[in-house]
Amino acid sequence: MEYSVLVVAAGKKAGEGESYEKVHALFNGSKRVLDQTVSIFLEDEKCKQIVVVTSPADMQTFVKTSGSGKILFVKGGKTRQESVLIGLTAVSEDIVLIHDGTRPWLTHDLIDKLVRRMKEEEACILAVPTATAVHRVENGYVVETYPSEETMLSQTPQAFQTSFIINCYQKAIQQGLSLLDDSAVVAAVSDSKIAIEEGDIRNTRFILKDINN
Repeated sequence: MEYSVLVVAAGKKAGEGESYEKVHALFNGSKRVLDQTVSIFLEDEKCKQIVVVTSPADMQTFVKTSGSGKILFVKGGKTRQESVLIGLTAVSEDIVLIHDGTRPWLTHDLIDKLVRRMKEEEACILAVPTATAVHRVENGYVVETYPSEETMLSQTPQAFQTSFIINCYQKAIQQGLSLLDDSAVVAAVSDSKIAIEEGDIRNTRFILKDINN
């Protein structure tokens, strides 16, 4: 199944044109984090389009170094939610994967899991089991506890039917919701089921303090 990927690499102040430091950090001392993240999708024949949402400052740098016509750069908004919706309007395929630009350890096996599942789902995300119980806290006190076997931690990419996720984001904005997770947007504004495929604990975000350059 063919798909587009929306890589969110805008940072918190993309709407103000500011650079996102993490995506410029060197991955394994040689390649920038965003370049490594994008390369995973460039290598996948099923990926027909890569939409990178970033700041104007970063866009100038990455456009110069990108030699692929498969990549489209789009200016991000003031929030992640706004940036994602802007990017979604540029997506060409019926299925879209939304991925954090600072998760460079993604594997093709994980992508394949999602794409296969999307033959029959509206939404499917990667998630990993939690090792301990999770507490819901209010005013500094535990008000509810969820056993570890009942909880999972979401990762990206998260896969959706493109028209479906656009509709969900539009509803969220109309309702004044501000959410940082794509599947949380779906859960908040629709009754659709969100399928789960087990992710990989190594598919984590890049941390600046880990840079060796």
